[in-house]
Amino acid sequence: MTNHRLYLLIFLSFCCLTTIIPQTNPDTSGIDLSIGSLLGSVVSPSIFSISGDVGTFWEMYSTSKDVKRRPNSTGRIFIRPTFRFFENFSVSFDLFLSTEGSGTRQQINRIAISPDWGWGKVHIGDFNHRFSKYTLNGINIRGGGIEINPGIFRFQVIGGQSRRAVVAGPFTSVYAQHFGAVKIGIGRKNGSFFDINIFRAKDDISSVPSNIFIVDSTGNTGKPQVGVSPQENLVVGFNTDLKIIKNMLRLRGEFSGSLFTNDMFASDLVDKDIPEFVDNYFKIRKSTNLDYAYYGILDFKYDVLNVSLKYETINPGYNSLGLMTITNDKRKYGTNIGLRLFKNLLMLQLTFDAQNDNLLKQKDFTLDRKTYGLNLVVRPMNSLSISLNTIQNRMENDSANDTLKIDNKILTISSNINYQFAALALNHSLSVGHSFQLSESKNIFAVSDVNVNNIFANWNIMISPSWSFMSGFTLVIVDASAAVKTQTMTYNFRINNSMFNSHLNNALTVSYANSDLANVLHFNLQSSFRITKSDIIKLKARYSTTSYKNSTTPDFWENIVSLNIVHRL
Repeated sequence: MTNHRLYLLIFLSFCCLTTIIPQTNPDTSGIDLSIGSLLGSVVSPSIFSISGDVGTFWEMYSTSKDVKRRPNSTGRIFIRPTFRFFENFSVSFDLFLSTEGSGTRQQINRIAISPDWGWGKVHIGDFNHRFSKYTLNGINIRGGGIEINPGIFRFQVIGGQSRRAVVAGPFTSVYAQHFGAVKIGIGRKNGSFFDINIFRAKDDISSVPSNIFIVDSTGNTGKPQVGVSPQENLVVGFNTDLKIIKNMLRLRGEFSGSLFTNDMFASDLVDKDIPEFVDNYFKIRKSTNLDYAYYGILDFKYDVLNVSLKYETINPGYNSLGLMTITNDKRKYGTNIGLRLFKNLLMLQLTFDAQNDNLLKQKDFTLDRKTYGLNLVVRPMNSLSISLNTIQNRMENDSANDTLKIDNKILTISSNINYQFAALALNHSLSVGHSFQLSESKNIFAVSDVNVNNIFANWNIMISPSWSFMSGFTLVIVDASAAVKTQTMTYNFRINNSMFNSHLNNALTVSYANSDLANVLHFNLQSSFRITKSDIIKLKARYSTTSYKNSTTPDFWENIVSLNIVHRL
């Protein structure tokens, strides 16, 4: 990251701050000097109003280590105003600039504008959007779109660039990727609905030069053979949410089919059974997979009883380039049962989940996972809460080979007691707990049994409306049958202070961890000062030292200081 980028961001931040931070005396700390408030004094909010926030963030980092875990300096600036006209039309802006952007990864800077008129909305610039669980969800989009929802009609069109090109090595380059998506449905957002989703994405082959790849050794094809490959994807499906009998019964689900080409350089697949219109719209290649995914969840709620049944299948060949991540080759089912008794004095939750892979029997072994859980909360009085939680996870495959055999079991039992009381004219909150985890493995090369005990206690004292104090400890003991027993003791102390009618709030936290490997000491200072009702400054400073108990690993320290200034419009 070049210095001129940081200098430019600091200059923009300074220009922004000289505009939003008023030059007033400390007595203005209780006055609302936001633009929205000042405008509201001369223009009726029913005609025109402004809301949102604008601010800047700086962070400085230093360490004695040779390898730094963070950049030396980080700068960010954000402007997020919303302009409302006549209470039924608004325009939102989103500007975010950061020095953390890099040419070797996807850009995090964004600028966007979103007009909204109640039954419709437009997206322009950089944004995130969700269609459904299996089609479009979570990816960064640079482009545009429109949502129209008059009455029960639902229509959305989204398109743009989901990845920018990054030219690096043959295995680290990234093709530019563009996509388009359409949603058509009926229903309402907070009620029952049925939607049809279509998503199409395709890499731009020309965005990465072919000369960075290793080509065919024969030299006949001239196509990249080794390295990342361009991809293409088409997903068509539907999702629904049906609320029945006054929301007592709810059915949610989705079914989606995916055509996914892993390598657009692969030769075409010639098959007379492929319809011509399909081949004209989506070129079927030898690297193309056709597969599907679906899930369903049935919820039942009545009085003190909650029951949920769920089932999901994602076949091995299913993929969507509109998702951040997806785990395919998975079948999963389970149930949750909840009970609330005696006016919530007793709450019980039972959980069961099962999952397996190898749906098409393409692997040598099938891996099965099962989870059983029980959570019990008892509240005999408002000031006392007792909870007990137990979870058992089981993972095994059907291999007869001792070296490839997986047969693991993890049992966790935990309890926690929280008690609030008054003593010596002070309010106290005491929390103590213990968890025990037993891990077992029947593989001959694995550590057979590992026991982990975690004991903790925290004590909070409200000394006055302006002062509070917290102290606590955590003891973690790890006992492995084939390894050395280890333990870590951590002490925590925290002091909170509020001054000037809560305009200045400070918190100092000190923690010290003593383990068999090292001693770690942390100091954290957080301070926030509300200059006016619209302006706040937050300062954070952290210092830590790590001292190893062996002579081969060098000790080190780290410093992090950050400043955040926000103005509410």
